[in-house]
Amino acid sequence: MKNLDKNLSIVLNQLALNNKAIYYISRTITATGEWWMYLLYGLIVIAINFENGIIACYTGLIAYSIYYPTYYAIKNISKRKRPFEAYEKIHSLVKPPDKYSLPSGHASASTISALITMSTFEGIGFLVLWPILVGVSRIILGVHYLSDTIIGFILGYICYNVSLFILI
Repeated sequence: MKNLDKNLSIVLNQLALNNKAIYYISRTITATGEWWMYLLYGLIVIAINFENGIIACYTGLIAYSIYYPTYYAIKNISKRKRPFEAYEKIHSLVKPPDKYSLPSGHASASTISALITMSTFEGIGFLVLWPILVGVSRIILGVHYLSDTIIGFILGYICYNVSLFILI
């Protein structure tokens, strides 16, 4: 897995270094996974459907209350170097929000929000692609490995499901 992580990170990062369109698209996708965007998403869901939006926000509050301490514990236990720190061929194309790489917080948080939104509104199953795009953008931008994003997806999925268990 280490070689796959390294080689995929190098290839994808080089694409962004050599192609401004890929760089800007990746920056835009990553921005949709910033922490403050989740506040905006909550307001939008409430504006669309107040009753379901409030339930979605409760679910999010519980999921993120579980997620953030777990995320920081994993980061500080694993202390995994970011790709741009570990390999000369990889460049950080965004400023990472914290020191360590594992897990990807953008992948986790976007997974939680996508799952909440898909459970709130019917017919938007395609939204499952959003966390995948966010995860890939983090690899392209040189701040995460594939395995960081996979662990991030799993963490987000678990936190979402625990929040449902608590609510039901």
